[in-house]
Amino acid sequence: MQARRSQIAGVTLIELMIAISIGAVLTTMALPSFTNLLQSGASRSVRSALSVSINQARIGAAMRGQQVIVCPSNDQVGCDHGSRWEHGWIAFVDSNHDNEHGLGEELIGVAQAQPKGVAILGSNGRQRIRYQADGSASGTNLTLTICDRRGPTAARTVVVNNAGRLRSGTPTASQASAACTAIDT
Repeated sequence: MQARRSQIAGVTLIELMIAISIGAVLTTMALPSFTNLLQSGASRSVRSALSVSINQARIGAAMRGQQVIVCPSNDQVGCDHGSRWEHGWIAFVDSNHDNEHGLGEELIGVAQAQPKGVAILGSNGRQRIRYQADGSASGTNLTLTICDRRGPTAARTVVVNNAGRLRSGTPTASQASAACTAIDT
């Protein structure tokens, strides 16, 4: 009788190294696209959160018949006196009309710090959005420029006009550059 040798199927070391090399090349090619996709999603999420908060403040002002303020806030308690919004913001009923969140003034909305790699820069000279009891926003237009690590070409804006309405758009080169420079600083 002749003994049968069983055939052992396997992969040689050379075949394994070739497969790993091909996988590494494909991963290297796909990584920049994946990173862009993640940054695009983060930027879109920030614009959406900002728009929702601003619209809630406008509706809150009209429903309550009182002035409502939206302002940047690092601690989500009081307003900051700057134009950087990526660290968070608050919306509150400003019952004493001092443009500051005080004791007893109702918070309508609070947003925490946004993801790293995203900057939100407001217009110079306009640090707050102030909604009147009729839902209009007093003052000049406020432009909030949102930039992520993809750079100035991918930057977008959220603009609040005097009527209190929002619109999205593309920033000027100087707005995009300023916002993109503010990332992670």
